[in-house]
Amino acid sequence: MIHRPLSPPMAWLGLALLIFAACLVGIFARPIGFLSAFWPANALLLGLLVRYPTLARPPAWVAAAVGYVAADLVTGSHWGMALWLNAANLLGATAGWLVLRRLDEGIRRLQRTVSALYLLLAALAASAVGALAGCGAAPVYFNTPWTDLLSLWFSTELMNYMLIVPVVLAAPRADAPPPAPQGGLQGVPVFWRLAPVSSLLLAEGVRTVIGGPGMLAFVVPGLLWCALSYSPFISSLLSLVVCLWTMAGVATGVLNFTPAHASDVFSLRVGVTLLALGPLAVACASAARAEALRRLDHAVRHDDLTGVLARRAFLEQGERLVARYQRESAGLAVLMVDVDHFKQVNDQLGHGAGDQLLIGIAQAMTSALRPQDVLGRLGGEEFAVVLPDASPAEAHAIAERLRKVVEQLPFGAEGGAPQHHATVSVGLVHSASLGGDSDMEMLLLAADAALYRAKAQGRNQVMMG
Repeated sequence: MIHRPLSPPMAWLGLALLIFAACLVGIFARPIGFLSAFWPANALLLGLLVRYPTLARPPAWVAAAVGYVAADLVTGSHWGMALWLNAANLLGATAGWLVLRRLDEGIRRLQRTVSALYLLLAALAASAVGALAGCGAAPVYFNTPWTDLLSLWFSTELMNYMLIVPVVLAAPRADAPPPAPQGGLQGVPVFWRLAPVSSLLLAEGVRTVIGGPGMLAFVVPGLLWCALSYSPFISSLLSLVVCLWTMAGVATGVLNFTPAHASDVFSLRVGVTLLALGPLAVACASAARAEALRRLDHAVRHDDLTGVLARRAFLEQGERLVARYQRESAGLAVLMVDVDHFKQVNDQLGHGAGDQLLIGIAQAMTSALRPQDVLGRLGGEEFAVVLPDASPAEAHAIAERLRKVVEQLPFGAEGGAPQHHATVSVGLVHSASLGGDSDMEMLLLAADAALYRAKAQGRNQVMMG
């Protein structure tokens, strides 16, 4: 499926509507006559601007401002207070965006060990700027000291940023494949896949029964287990749910989010923030480790020059395909492909030109193969291909297509030099010709013999074995 990006006007309209809806959520969470106990709009704005850098244009800030002010005005707020407080909201989100905007994409997507640290720095900057810009409204509109508003604004924004922004940044992209499971959960039974999140439910039940001042920490082991087991997105989403539930559970019947409880509310929100920070740091480190292992596996399995499968990985995958397809009706075919007169290319044009030729041939053949076909480099100028679920006639047609795309490939034309063209000789063998007991080694030997006959008879041709 092709996912088409929204046009800029539609994206800005969508941003305005999203901020408007998020502000309504926050407005309905306000104690009477004071700031909201939970304000997700600023964190959503920061997360979206960082996740989608092309969105971060002046119209986006205008759209967000319209969403902010419209939500306040339609719910009866004084226009002066709406302009003041929402200007502070925009300034805070902008400060966080300035911290994160130039970072590597891996850091912004929570795929590096330092991601949690940078996110904390951005949250601190955004919370401080917003609180300083908005705290002057306290004596004007709330009849309270500005220090109370500063404390409550800073703590709620810090908590919101650390809980919501990771979810936005790590959310799967529509056109991206699903991430591999973290923590070695591949192939693990469903029971053990659900065990980390089940531990959170158990911790909630235990702290409901026990209660007391230590209840904030009861869920820490479960959150850490989830961070080691799941992707940063799932881990951040669980932290968001658990931490908000924890805050609500502590506050219900004990705290009121007004200046009368400013110091207690500050302590609670900072505690919830730190509760989320630990699992987030673990999830980022786990994701960085998984990415490093993926890159290492790719480097081991793929040829470092051409990017196609290396010899060992190709033979392993070929063996699996032979075991699967050789007894099916269509069977499979193996090709041996050798670049004609490759030594002359190195001798006359240099080894750099020879390397570029191999890269170009690998890319051209990859584009000409089917998605299920497997291409590998066996060494030097020699490649091999496995064609699963292909009849002899289909395999021959694919081999001819490979030969033609290479023949039409120009190389060595940099710096005004004349263009050159290379050719390949192809040896082809089908599993049906060797019987049902043939293995990968036998197919490669037969294809290699056909390749040498193709070279002996003039090169630049396909020879069936």
